[in-house]
Amino acid sequence: MSAKLADICAELGVEIIDTSESARRPGQTCAGKILQKVLNDEGEAHLRSVLITIMETENNKRMLVRAVILAVSDVLRAYPSWFGAEWLAAFDRIELADLYEDAKRDREAAAPRHSIAARLIDRLRPHFDEPPQPRLL
Repeated sequence: MSAKLADICAELGVEIIDTSESARRPGQTCAGKILQKVLNDEGEAHLRSVLITIMETENNKRMLVRAVILAVSDVLRAYPSWFGAEWLAAFDRIELADLYEDAKRDREAAAPRHSIAARLIDRLRPHFDEPPQPRLL
């Protein structure tokens, strides 16, 4: 783990633990390599946005797992302008654990990362896309 990743995790209350630990508590993750990859590939601001999304929204602190981290990252990479107060408010109403469990059940059809990302986009799009403009005849 790089010093930069350690600083970001400490700042946001994320603890990287060994995979041998039996149960993760809220804010703990075994996905240190994934966090480092997101940091290396997407940068510090992007990783912060991913972690803030998971750590600072209702009932999601336990979802620092590979598929969820990557799905949130994918959605933020595709729609960076969505991040902000409305994004976080929308995530307060999204149970990432439910999306993760549904995605695991569907893993024969789609990788959980991609399944979760698609489900997130479906739930978030109504908050960000402008309504269609009426056509004048």
